[in-house]
Amino acid sequence: MRSQFIDLREAVEADRLKSQQQTEVAVAALLGWTTEQGAGLPLHLFEVELFRRLMSLGCLLVTLWWFHRLPTSTPKVLRRGRASYLYRGCSNADVRTRFGVLWLRRPVYDLVSGSGPARVAPQDRRMGLAAGRMSLGVHLLTAWLVAQTTFDNAVSVLGKLSGYAPSKRSSLGIADSLGPVAVEFLDDLPAPEGDGEVLVVCFDDKAAPMIRASTHKKRCRPHKKLGRGMPRRKARRLKRQKDPRPRRKKGDKTKNGRSAKLAVVYTLRVLPDGDLEGPINKRIFGTFGDRSVLVARVKKEALLRGFPSKRTVFLADGATTLWDIWRKHFGEATPCLDWFHLSEYLWAAGGTIHKEGSKVLAKWVRARQTELRAGKVDAVIGAIEAARKKIGRCGPGTKGRRKRVNDALRYVRNHREMLPYAELLVDGLDIGTGVMEGAVKHTVASRLDGSGMQWSPRRAENVLALRLVLVNDLWSAFEEHAIQRHEDSDAWVVPRITPKEAQDIDPACLKAA
Repeated sequence: MRSQFIDLREAVEADRLKSQQQTEVAVAALLGWTTEQGAGLPLHLFEVELFRRLMSLGCLLVTLWWFHRLPTSTPKVLRRGRASYLYRGCSNADVRTRFGVLWLRRPVYDLVSGSGPARVAPQDRRMGLAAGRMSLGVHLLTAWLVAQTTFDNAVSVLGKLSGYAPSKRSSLGIADSLGPVAVEFLDDLPAPEGDGEVLVVCFDDKAAPMIRASTHKKRCRPHKKLGRGMPRRKARRLKRQKDPRPRRKKGDKTKNGRSAKLAVVYTLRVLPDGDLEGPINKRIFGTFGDRSVLVARVKKEALLRGFPSKRTVFLADGATTLWDIWRKHFGEATPCLDWFHLSEYLWAAGGTIHKEGSKVLAKWVRARQTELRAGKVDAVIGAIEAARKKIGRCGPGTKGRRKRVNDALRYVRNHREMLPYAELLVDGLDIGTGVMEGAVKHTVASRLDGSGMQWSPRRAENVLALRLVLVNDLWSAFEEHAIQRHEDSDAWVVPRITPKEAQDIDPACLKAA
């Protein structure tokens, strides 16, 4: 049985003609304003008014494009799975573009049998609209700003740079929708071109503040309205009196941090004169989830870039978990304990027998560093043991001094096989995790560890994924991936953009609560 079609040619042609006439009038008006009223304005005022008029003109051009793309006929009945929809006419809806919000007409259908949405407008999806009836360009621009700054700042900047800025709640939904796409994109990265001859792999952690169970409960409950005529200042004071914040006890933490597991993979290129150039093709990976997920990503990246046949250096601090990764997954790599972490232990050990900030202490530490660079680990252990013997068994401050020197001695002994400084320095290779520390600060600390921030694990993961795409300088490739994924989707309707559920909280916080 042939499907019946509804003829929309007359209405669509009328809309096209009207839209084209409005656009022509607007273009003529813009040219006239530029040569007449605009000519008398200083440049900064001319730019402001021109931007506003160009946004209005852009809205008219998008409207013209919409009606020229709109079909002149549509089926009377649509079927999707077991659901059947019947044509109910053309209805207007707001369409959010980078030029502004438009009110555009398209065919709509009502559910008559089966299960599904009560009303659908399939033409929205065919036009290329993303969630929230926004253009994908709005989504990508918002995500790009969210990866760099806070949600409030992103919305504010969008309001200055375009004719439409999504609400903060919508920007949260955009981050939640594009975050998993970024994770998928980072998982399928190809090997970079022009790599160097030496591969370096680094691991580290950085905590970001997570929302507490008590705070989550307060955010989920309905907000009470202010009393009639009550100033906000007085309302806040009454709220504090009714629900005072308990004083923290000694040792209590306010951050409630959850560690982001991070890794950096880069190469060093050997120049004709024997020197090394790098880092080259540096890539940063990270997750707030299970560490095994990160290790799998990094191992895949290392294999693509020549491990284990290529000379590889594994850099990390003294965390036992990180060195378990080396033994299990990167055993062929040369292990190297971070030089700067070890130096801090040397300064602490030397400070137990010499005055802090003195030249004698600096000379003692430099002597130990020289021994480490020469591969004389036994001499360093002997010097620390000699320092321990100079500390008395009793007296003020003795217990703390003995603890510091014992910690340093234990640190060197436990990581003895990870101190190949002499071998690496001869070849000009890295012995410190400066690249890793910079990546930690730039990736997590600058975006996810700001004052007053409280993240849910899922949203923190989404924002971290977008941030990783940005800091790896892969945003253009990510946009192409997101556009292709959007075009290949078989979705029939445009979903909502605002989050349907409240933030999830860390299971550890729930258990503690």
